[in-house]
Amino acid sequence: MKTAAMPETEQILCPCGSRSMLVEVFHTLTRRYVRCPDCDLVFQNPRPLGTMVEEFYREDYDEAYGEAEASSDRYPVFESVAHRLGLYRQPPGRLLDVGCGDGAFLSLCQSAGWTCYGLELSKKAAARAARRGLTVLPPDWLERSDQHEPFDAITLVNVLETVTNPTGLLKQVAGALSSSGFLVIRATNGAFHIPMRIPARWVGSRYDQAFHLFLYSPQALRSLLKGIGLQTIAIHNSVPSRGPLTSTNPWTSRLKWRVGATAFWSWSELLYKATGGRIVSAPSFELIARRGEGLS
Repeated sequence: MKTAAMPETEQILCPCGSRSMLVEVFHTLTRRYVRCPDCDLVFQNPRPLGTMVEEFYREDYDEAYGEAEASSDRYPVFESVAHRLGLYRQPPGRLLDVGCGDGAFLSLCQSAGWTCYGLELSKKAAARAARRGLTVLPPDWLERSDQHEPFDAITLVNVLETVTNPTGLLKQVAGALSSSGFLVIRATNGAFHIPMRIPARWVGSRYDQAFHLFLYSPQALRSLLKGIGLQTIAIHNSVPSRGPLTSTNPWTSRLKWRVGATAFWSWSELLYKATGGRIVSAPSFELIARRGEGLS
């Protein structure tokens, strides 16, 4: 099967800076994914132009996916990330959520005692977050963060998969962290999702939606962070959401998803504990990092 030609695309190098020959992992009619042999990152290449991606998230994403992102299905995810942060840094303090959506996660953190700020590219989602009484900064705020007070915690919940320049964003985030601050990232686990493409079809899920611009394995993300001076403290399995399937899907599909997600989560946690945290096999993972000693 050949990948259909797509207008307005661009070829990119791996964000780690490697110029080694990229290896094709899989392709669909409209997408092709490759792996960097040096850092193990999998990413879409070619991909839509960066300006088109940003325009989509600014103007159209909320209308297409905002309801799902704002639903109660995401609450277990937000609670998991907040709990993980609390193991390493307790409020009070300044917290920035990059890609805050409508502010559901920020509201949770604010209730816990954090002084919260959000960044959001989607105009509609940012407006809903503001109506919650949350402080939403301009989307380009990180580009001039050296003019502002640093943050004690910065969170990125399923954001790095979708941005066009993850290395650039992470450098900006590192610059906005206080010297004792923590970064918490939640990302879809490419090491899980790539092998699951075909078997997942039996639940009726449009599974290719799980594949954004980048697919991080724990190893790949750790490597990317190290390259810009951020030290990984810990990596954990992340609690799954209640499911991407909605009431419009047959109840049998929803049941299969719930049963499958529960089984995978239980197995992933068992494997994680049995290997002393060396194997992170859940559909998503959470990574905690802080500024390295050499980062100015």
